[in-house]
Amino acid sequence: MIRTLTFLLIPALLLSAAAPAVARGDRDQDNLREAAAQGQVIPLNRLIADVRSRAPYSDMTYLGGPQFDAGRMIYALKFMDGSQVVVVYVDARTGRIVGRKP
Repeated sequence: MIRTLTFLLIPALLLSAAAPAVARGDRDQDNLREAAAQGQVIPLNRLIADVRSRAPYSDMTYLGGPQFDAGRMIYALKFMDGSQVVVVYVDARTGRIVGRKP
């Protein structure tokens, strides 16, 4: 009985803990769309095209799945360079590359 109850409660607790993160992600996306509409940030497709046109990224494969840090207004774009994943950090307001890993 206790084992069954435990198996039922654990997934419920995990789902309830994830709900605020999902809601925050939706809110970040809404804020990002509004900022793009007002011209405060560069549209994502334009940022990706701009980075892909620059060396050395023009020779790399864009992997998709961009991540956005709403607090810093930075996109993380993933590229494949041979067998290595390269993450390029781009300022959403200016389009400037502000970092790279590795």
